Amino acid sequence: MEAFKNLTIVVLASTELETLKQTVQILLEICASEDIAEIVIFLISDDCPSAAVAAEIIENHRSPVPIRCAVQQEPGLSPAVYEIQRLVENSSHLLIIASDLEMDPYTVPAMIQTAKEHPDAIVCASKFQKGAVRKNYGGFHYLCNRAVNFAVERILHIKGTELISTFQIYPVSLCEKMNFTNPYRAFYEYTIRPLAMGANYIEIPTNYKPRSEGDSNFNPRKYIDLGVTFIRTALSERKRLKAETKAQKNRETEKR
Repeated sequence: MEAFKNLTIVVLASTELETLKQTVQILLEICASEDIAEIVIFLISDDCPSAAVAAEIIENHRSPVPIRCAVQQEPGLSPAVYEIQRLVENSSHLLIIASDLEMDPYTVPAMIQTAKEHPDAIVCASKFQKGAVRKNYGGFHYLCNRAVNFAVERILHIKGTELISTFQIYPVSLCEKMNFTNPYRAFYEYTIRPLAMGANYIEIPTNYKPRSEGDSNFNPRKYIDLGVTFIRTALSERKRLKAETKAQKNRETEKR
């Protein structure tokens, strides 16, 4: 596994305005410029509310860190994660972060330092780790998240408190090795596939607070659907791994 070279940060944006500006500003202020290859503002569409703000950010920014926009081609969170992997150019690592300030961007320098020390690892910022602070997270969200996370842990025999999150620094070479080919499963496979295959995974605490502007991506029904899909994906991954293990044993038997 290659060493940490630099990081492409992909900032998800759709209806965020001031928080998009704040997210980019915070990242530029707290991260060393040599650690960031570029910031990509990933818009849900070219006419979404965040698009004009993104154009303003690019026009006015004076940082040595390049900033550009990209527009999602297929709707949905999972296709977004699939497309993001193809946005990385000349970086060793990738970070996906929302622009709603729910997950704390001030955690990113600690994530980068951990990635430098463990460049082969997925470094996840978890709001459920000891030392994290959750403000008004909500009982429904908490119970659903913990229940789905617990189920996926047991199905795949993996450990993690934030298996549903993509707020991670992810080695690009590991991403390529995982061969995510289905746009509609990429989000669900993003963390659990490499962990099920034995990838190194490190969580550090981060803070959570509810978004102050923009539209929430989830309603209760969508949140339940997301959880069910995660569990189904975990079951599919277990089946796939068993099939691969069996095929490998058969190949070894034939060589004898």
